[in-house]
Amino acid sequence: MREARKEKPIKKTDSELNQLLAKKIPAGEYVFLKHARERLIDRNISDLDVLDILEGKIGYKKNRNKIKDKYVDGKQDWNYCFEGCNIDGIEIRIIISFDGNLMPIITVIRLN
Repeated sequence: MREARKEKPIKKTDSELNQLLAKKIPAGEYVFLKHARERLIDRNISDLDVLDILEGKIGYKKNRNKIKDKYVDGKQDWNYCFEGCNIDGIEIRIIISFDGNLMPIITVIRLN
């Protein structure tokens, strides 16, 4: 018998995403997945820079890049793309999602 396909979830609005980020990060309800941890090391990016961008701290130039949002079939939510700069002005792309009570940080990409 075939397994029922999950319906594609509705994509969250910018407002919903910002509310979730404001809640999840201070509460520690996020996790850097193995791939993201490896990319942090490979690309010499600190996890604090990633969190500061996601929180929209002054100087980190948080921006949504909706073109890079993607839905992976069978997942609970979309993958959402944020971009910003670290304290040294290095441009960074961050891909996150939501799974249950956690916010997985999927990958981190250095853009320059």
